[in-house]
Amino acid sequence: MQKISFRPFIIFSSIAALAITAGIFFYWRQVTILLEQDVRSHIADTTKESARDFDRVADTDREILATTALSFEDSYPWKEDSFLSEMLARFDQNEHFHLLGLALKDGRTFYSSPSSSLSAEALRDILKNTANGKFYFTVRPREKEKYTSSILVQAVPLDPNEGAPVGALFAVQKEDYYKKILGFSPAENEEKSFIIDRSGNTILSSEENPTPNVFSILEHVKLDTHPSVGEVRKAILQGESPLVGYYTEDGLHNFLQFVPLAINGWYMVATIPVKHVEEQAAQVAKLSLILFGVVFVVFYCLLFFIMRLREDSKQQLFTTAFVDSLTGADNFNRMCEQFDNKLDGLYHQAALVIFDINKFKVINDLHGYERGNEVLKRVAQVLQQELAPEECFCRLSADNFVLLLEYKDRPSFLKRLKALATQLKRDCTLEDSRIMLDISFGIYEITEEIPFYIMLDRAHLALDRAKQRTFDKCEFYETADRTRIVTEQQIENNMASALANKEFEVFLQPKCDFATGQIRGAEALVRWNHDGHMVRPDEFIPLFERNGFILQLDMFILEEVARVLSQWRKNNKPVVPLAVNFSRLHLNDARFIPQMRRIMAQYDVPTSLVEAEITESVIFNNLERAQEVIGGLHLYGFPVSMDDFGSGYSSLNVLKELKFDSIKLDKEFLAGFGENPRAQKVIQGAISMLKTLGVKVITEGVESREQAEFLRACGADLAQGYFFSRPVTVSTFEQLLAKKTLW
Repeated sequence: MQKISFRPFIIFSSIAALAITAGIFFYWRQVTILLEQDVRSHIADTTKESARDFDRVADTDREILATTALSFEDSYPWKEDSFLSEMLARFDQNEHFHLLGLALKDGRTFYSSPSSSLSAEALRDILKNTANGKFYFTVRPREKEKYTSSILVQAVPLDPNEGAPVGALFAVQKEDYYKKILGFSPAENEEKSFIIDRSGNTILSSEENPTPNVFSILEHVKLDTHPSVGEVRKAILQGESPLVGYYTEDGLHNFLQFVPLAINGWYMVATIPVKHVEEQAAQVAKLSLILFGVVFVVFYCLLFFIMRLREDSKQQLFTTAFVDSLTGADNFNRMCEQFDNKLDGLYHQAALVIFDINKFKVINDLHGYERGNEVLKRVAQVLQQELAPEECFCRLSADNFVLLLEYKDRPSFLKRLKALATQLKRDCTLEDSRIMLDISFGIYEITEEIPFYIMLDRAHLALDRAKQRTFDKCEFYETADRTRIVTEQQIENNMASALANKEFEVFLQPKCDFATGQIRGAEALVRWNHDGHMVRPDEFIPLFERNGFILQLDMFILEEVARVLSQWRKNNKPVVPLAVNFSRLHLNDARFIPQMRRIMAQYDVPTSLVEAEITESVIFNNLERAQEVIGGLHLYGFPVSMDDFGSGYSSLNVLKELKFDSIKLDKEFLAGFGENPRAQKVIQGAISMLKTLGVKVITEGVESREQAEFLRACGADLAQGYFFSRPVTVSTFEQLLAKKTLW
């Protein structure tokens, strides 16, 4: 029988054992290298981050100190020493610095805390190093009986006269303030991190007893990577950034990293032992087989975790993208995303509605934003309950909500919106508040296939009109809304060039004396001749009031009036006073009266020839300011007239407080007076009362002889209206002025 030879098996086993051993050794070596690279990268990144943190903290301190110094410079010269001490104490209340102080060249020193101080040597260094106007930053050794550790001193010059500094503002931070930046600990507190100057001397350290000079370490150890110690020293002296991989000391490998700081040419240095990497590599090698055994379990657990995390992330992304963070309802993105599908579900029989809560700011102001947010949450809850599943809504912004609702006809739709408004008022009004929600609705009936944002824009236009109503604040979009917006935009685009090109023209409407029939004055009215056609004043005047352009237009009219009056005087033509209407915006413009005086002086026209007409509504809105303006106009000789008296809620108290030269009765006074005896008595009584105040009474809107005769009998002084003359050009007015009477 042939014996079985174990030699091949032994050889194979030996080869396998060697291969496995080599594989394990190679694996362990690769793990060690990778871990070393990882730790090296970590120490490099951590050191750079710590350096950046140090620079950021130092920059922040410098900015705070410089800003504080400006406050002292602005109050220079300082009257009393107590003032400086009080300012230091006040600025120190934020407790950012451990101590604030002033060192003046005359030898005086002030501190934010009377119990703290610096040595005379430290104060001399501060004044010396800030004398050139630069920021000073240093670390001083501990001072006996004052500080138990080193302190960081920062100072900026005080140079209120932009010449030689009169002293310096300094701040003290304890060593621990910056020392915590050095405290990273990836190796069980065996790392060394410290800040050095260019000579290698240790400035700050994470150790209690740091090495005095970093080069003393490198001169007695072996550097395992380029550069050499001499090259490192040379690079630091030149302000470069050497990166030393690791060195060997006492048989142990250590990583080493240098990072330059932005202050004083300092460097941050970090070292960390490599033995922990080697221990970790050995541990990894021992646990390899166990890890290979459980890898599949970990894989499936990890796969399950990833799938679960992915699902949670998708849900979170959906919430972020499509859910309103305040109300929990859909946001505008969600509305846009599902709008087409919802509209199809309603078979395009729908309307887009935008509504907001009028004067919602009052709720926030009176009850706070938390209560205001509570109201908005309730609104969202009501909408969720009242809307059908195929309908949708979102909160657009603040108190604006957008709804897509089923629509059949206007009557039933308006009935639904009114019911919704009632529901919102009942459920969303704060219990302890008497403020009832006031809702305005803008509605666009979806009748054509246009983009969603255009529909929204049209609903907005309807909402603007709805908010102007007093009751039943529901408005449908009409084509005229869009036409009006386009027209107003065209007017705004052309208004500046029209003024520059003198497209605006002054027309004059005569004021006739009831007693003699002669022209005693005229009102200046503006007309706009644009590209050969006249733009009606009611189309552009309200718009100019809103955008502020009326201020320029009024002054243009005044200048044209002054030019006309000047020409009449130079040419020895008859001269009568001309009235100019001024917008309410002028009341809050400090340049108003100075501009009027400048124009009158420019054309050498007496101020008595230009009458300022101010509407009744302007006076009632700001009585105190109206008193100031009217007083100023009278001071410089301008007559003042109240325009449109009786158009609003006229107050006898206003007539008592304000002194007018004339009062113009609104044309609505004359509406229907012939058929209404009571109206005649009101007019007669108003004129009689006004005459007792010693003012001229002017009536506008006189369109018939009957009206003129009645007003003359009532004692009115002047008349203005179509019965006497329409507004005419200046040349036509001059012809009328040449006549002796108009009636």
